[in-house]
Amino acid sequence: MGLSLFKQSKGLKEEIDIQEAFNIWNALRARYHSVETIQLLKNFIHDRDFTVVLGGFLEQWMKSVEKYEKLIEQFKIKSPTKPPRDFALTVKINHIADDLVYRRIYNDLTSQMYFLATAYRSSVTNDHVRKIIRADLESHLKNFDTLYKYGKLKGWMDDPPAYKTAKAVVNEPLAVSEAFHLLDHIGMRYHQLQLTKYFLNFAHDKEFQLMLSQGTKTLEKQIKMLEEEALKYEVPLPNQTPTSVAIAMDPETIEDRFIYRAIYTGIQNAVDLHVRAVIESIRNDSLRTVSYDLFTDEMAMYENYVKYGKIKGWITATPVYAEPV
Repeated sequence: MGLSLFKQSKGLKEEIDIQEAFNIWNALRARYHSVETIQLLKNFIHDRDFTVVLGGFLEQWMKSVEKYEKLIEQFKIKSPTKPPRDFALTVKINHIADDLVYRRIYNDLTSQMYFLATAYRSSVTNDHVRKIIRADLESHLKNFDTLYKYGKLKGWMDDPPAYKTAKAVVNEPLAVSEAFHLLDHIGMRYHQLQLTKYFLNFAHDKEFQLMLSQGTKTLEKQIKMLEEEALKYEVPLPNQTPTSVAIAMDPETIEDRFIYRAIYTGIQNAVDLHVRAVIESIRNDSLRTVSYDLFTDEMAMYENYVKYGKIKGWITATPVYAEPV
């Protein structure tokens, strides 16, 4: 079980910070919008399978609404406007095509993915709140993937420009965005690996040294995998990082807190980068799976760093949300 300095204990009241209060309110508002949109647009859908897909989304979103409403009540946060229970229309409008409904819902899921990722990485004080948002984000990712694949099957997805090379395409083709994200991911990990190796020369805490060392192994493994993908699709690789980063300096000049904050900020930025990669990988299914797996790995790493930083007192405290008087 993960440790938290802010978990509820006997005689102590569970708390959230001001950013988490906004995240809960905004997440509930977004879910209200999602539910309302599906309930309205399902009345115009002709494809029965599409109705079933959206019905599954609706069922999951209603569960998320229930969880967020409980948090709203528990922490006495102002609730967003609650939409009608449902829309019941007896007339179908034939000139509203299913692909139009699909694009509307696809765009909604895309925009909410960015918000949920930001809400997840900025909810630090209360582990339970972050857990709920993470579960909602992971569920949202699966729904997004399901919707994408269904739209691709039906021919409702627009094909982005293809990444072209001098040789004939042997493997599944890449979109230009997918080629860019391959290169971007490799470059980011080169930078993270060099920085982590550099900081290993200065870290004092033995447990923290072990975390950094494990981080370098993870990065090296991911770099090798991504390089192989890039070479397979003939995406040019950037220059590699130095094999060794030896520093002839007094290690007392850099504190562990500073090292932690630099790595922690890098992981937060990586969460956002991975979300963009998942959203913009819309041609090559195998590479899309790679982006999704890397994103889930990044969230697991972020969890470890959040909990360790809280134990050490290295995370900057955010003001506690005060209940209305």
